[in-house]
Amino acid sequence: MKTLKTQMQQDERGASLMMVAVSMVAILGMAALAIDVGMLYEAKAQAQNAADSGALAGAGSLILAPTDANLARDTAQDFAEKHQIVKQDVMIVPGADIVVDLVNKQVTVTARRTAARGNALPTYFAKVLGWDFVDVEATATAEVDAASAASCLKPWAIPDAYDDTSNPIGSYNPGDYYQQGVTSWGTTYRGSSKDFGVQLVLKQGTPGNTVAPGQFYPIDLPIPNGPLQGGDRYRENIAGCNGQVVNINDSVLTQNGNLTGPTKQGIKALIDQDPGARWDSVQGVVNSSFPPGGSPRIARVPMFDPSKPPTSGKQSLKIVNIAGFFIEGVNGNGDVTGRLIPGTGTGAPNPGTMLFTVRLVK
Repeated sequence: MKTLKTQMQQDERGASLMMVAVSMVAILGMAALAIDVGMLYEAKAQAQNAADSGALAGAGSLILAPTDANLARDTAQDFAEKHQIVKQDVMIVPGADIVVDLVNKQVTVTARRTAARGNALPTYFAKVLGWDFVDVEATATAEVDAASAASCLKPWAIPDAYDDTSNPIGSYNPGDYYQQGVTSWGTTYRGSSKDFGVQLVLKQGTPGNTVAPGQFYPIDLPIPNGPLQGGDRYRENIAGCNGQVVNINDSVLTQNGNLTGPTKQGIKALIDQDPGARWDSVQGVVNSSFPPGGSPRIARVPMFDPSKPPTSGKQSLKIVNIAGFFIEGVNGNGDVTGRLIPGTGTGAPNPGTMLFTVRLVK
């Protein structure tokens, strides 16, 4: 016959087992919160990175190809799929996950791991609570916007566009009309997008074509932490990328002289980096060994007010616009030619009309 004490001990053991069982559920529930929720936050962040990357890249393609929705879609997909969500490659379905809005120059990308696609995120401890899988998705929208500054400028400054109605045609005269941001290259003053692909002389080589004696369009751009000066610095700025940021409405210094030798040397070094690239009037830059927009021959060139051109001698020159150019080459006289295209830049919107950036808006 059991004693009262023995019976009480057995009852206490039974109660302890129940308490342990209940506690284990609570402990596993907390583990689910600590591990599975933590994993879910990580997955969400990774999905957001993929969506952001795809949206920014897709919108970036609209800078150089503003009417090519297929290129924007393909670029967005390519960049988004370079990412993973918890060790699984992101899978983008263009029709469902990418929206290209050419009117507002926006690209929206959604990165997902969902049950509907058979790749929902599996849980660990949360299975005890009945959660075997969870859906993860993130959406980002990026748009093209005006920019006000740029780096990697080539060492030339050319006249901005104006209404050339007074003779002699081809040079600014008192009867011509210029207004920054109104008649500038890239505005609708001459018709929307008609300026894209226009061939311009970026550096004059013939003395009779200069805006003033000794002014062949070169400017002096100091290289950060660089010892080069004069023609050496000028040649290096043509061949390479100067990291100095120049804002619209900043001033730069002109550089005197034709600089024919350094010009040809710099252009040769630049073209040698992407020798197969050429300009196509329909497709833009083609046969480049770089991704769209990535050729080193795509450069940014500042512009000055044509009604206030530089006079003879080294002087300060105000920048009123910055544009992109595909550098075509240099002739025997030292004339450098390029094709006008939108340029990539940074900074808040300003009166620039050919300089753009991409920003996340959602």
